[in-house]
Amino acid sequence: MAVPSSGQPSPEPVAGSPPFPSYEEFASDLLEAIDRAGLSIEDVRHHVEPGLGERRFECTIRLAGDPPPRYHVHLSFTWDALLTFISAYGPGADCELYHDDEEAQDCPHQQLTPQPFVDVEAEFILGDGGYELHEMEEVSTWIDTVQTLIGKAFTDEDRPSVHVGIAVLGATTLVEKFTAEHSWFLDFEKKPDLSGIASQIDSALKLVPQLADRLPI
Repeated sequence: MAVPSSGQPSPEPVAGSPPFPSYEEFASDLLEAIDRAGLSIEDVRHHVEPGLGERRFECTIRLAGDPPPRYHVHLSFTWDALLTFISAYGPGADCELYHDDEEAQDCPHQQLTPQPFVDVEAEFILGDGGYELHEMEEVSTWIDTVQTLIGKAFTDEDRPSVHVGIAVLGATTLVEKFTAEHSWFLDFEKKPDLSGIASQIDSALKLVPQLADRLPI
């Protein structure tokens, strides 16, 4: 049993609840799910914000192939510093951050298991950028095309959002960014379905190449 610096042992997890994951465990489980889906994983990065203690995971995902397919996904999540503290010392250990030893013994945190949550974010890169835009109406057509196509990999209520970045240089308008973005909110009340996330990413990536015949970028 982990013991924080106050000397008070951390309470046992509530029966039937999933174990409180560490950053390393969750990142490893996510990568394993992606690998099991047969996807190619590149450029895995782990960042730490020294001032806040916040951690961030990033990687690039493509369909397997040689040469690597043009279309890819940037996958990321942020891990709050408090989640790291609790995963190391156990539920209730965060009381010592706010109370002295006597107050901590009676704090409700000691009886309640904290509920971690993470947003896993996917950014599908749909174009290389640099396309000169002649009519703004083109953008609406692109958005409709992307939402209709990629939306097939998601439920109607949970389709990705489409993002278009435009730069104006004098009389020239350029499309610098064209992406579809989606996120999965995981609250860990039960073991998260990471295989389902990987499957949706795989399905969407298999649909994206069809855009090459429908969009100019």
